[in-house]
Amino acid sequence: MFKGDKSIVCVYLSRYGCLAYTQTMLKTLSDHKIVMIVSEDNAELFQKDHQVFTLKTASHKAEHLLRSLTIQKQIKEITSKLKNQFQSFEFYFPAFHPWNLNFLKIAQTDKIDTTLTIHDYKTHIGERSLLIENLQKKMIQKSNRVIFLTNYVKQQALSELGKISAYEVVSHPIIKSKATQNLTHSPTPSLLFLGRGVEYKGLPLLLSAIETLPIEKLTIAGKQTVSIPTTNGVTVIDRYLDEKEIGNLLASHHILVLPYIEASQSGVLTLGLSAGIPMIISKVGGLEEQLPSDAAIWVEPNEKSLAEGIKRLINDPKTYDDIQVALKNFKHRNTSQERN
Repeated sequence: MFKGDKSIVCVYLSRYGCLAYTQTMLKTLSDHKIVMIVSEDNAELFQKDHQVFTLKTASHKAEHLLRSLTIQKQIKEITSKLKNQFQSFEFYFPAFHPWNLNFLKIAQTDKIDTTLTIHDYKTHIGERSLLIENLQKKMIQKSNRVIFLTNYVKQQALSELGKISAYEVVSHPIIKSKATQNLTHSPTPSLLFLGRGVEYKGLPLLLSAIETLPIEKLTIAGKQTVSIPTTNGVTVIDRYLDEKEIGNLLASHHILVLPYIEASQSGVLTLGLSAGIPMIISKVGGLEEQLPSDAAIWVEPNEKSLAEGIKRLINDPKTYDDIQVALKNFKHRNTSQERN
C-alpha cells in the first residue's frame, strides 16, 4: 500500500474503534519501519512489536476539550523527535480521532506526507454527528492521500468535495478469525449477531424476524448501547470480546447475521469470511462490494426480507453448503492475491 522504503508513523488514538482493522493493516506493512503514536490506554497492544509514542486521550468531552488546549505542543514535540530520528517518514491515520487534524496541520506545514483512511464519510443513524463529519472533511482536504474501503464511501466524498486529494479504494482487509466454522446444515440453526448493538445495525429487525422461526438460539455478542429484551433462546453477551472468544462464537454457530439498515463496510463481515460461516447480509451501503453474490444470502433491510433469508438457509441445505464452498474459494483467492 505504501511505496518505497519510507518509514511509517501510524497514529492510532482511538480507544477501541477500528482496532482490528489497524492491527491487520500493520501486518500488511511489515516491510516498512513502523512507529506508533497511540493513546496511553492502548500502548501495551503495540509496544512488543513497535517503537511507541503515547498521548493521554480523554474519556469524556470536558476532559477532551481541556487536553485539546495543550495537545498541539505535544504533537510538535513528537514530530520534532521523529524528524531527528528519520530522514523521511509518512504519517498514516487508520482510524478517526479529532486530534488527527492537529497532526495533519503540522504535517502540512512541515511538508510531511500523510495517508488517511476514511471508514464512514457519513455518520450513521443513532450516531449522527455533524462535528465529526466536518472534522473529517477538513482532514481529507489536508491529506496527501485518502483511502476509502469501498467505492460507495468514495463516491459520497466525491459528490460533496470533488477530487481534492489522491483518492483510492483499498478494500477492508480480511480480519483473521481464531477459528473455522465447519458445522453442517441444521433445520434449527443457531444464529449469531456480532458487534455493537447500535441503531444502524438493525438488531430490532433481527429480533422481530426470528419470532416465529424454528431456530435453536440467537446469541448477541458485543458491547450494547441499549437494553435488549431477552426471551427464550436469546443470549446477550454485553461486553467487548477478545479474539479467542469471537473465534469460538463463529465456530459454534450456524449463521452470522448482519441485519444492518445502514453501512459503509463491515469488519464483522470479514471475520465471518475468514471463519467460513454462512452469512445473511443486508444489501446496504458498500457491503455488496466486500463479497460475491453467491457467498452470502443478501436481503433487504426490513423484517420480512430478513425472515425470508433466514428461512431459506433453514429449508435449503444445498444453499447452505454452496455458501460455505463459495466463502472458502473467495478467501483462497484473496489470500493468494495478498501473497503475490
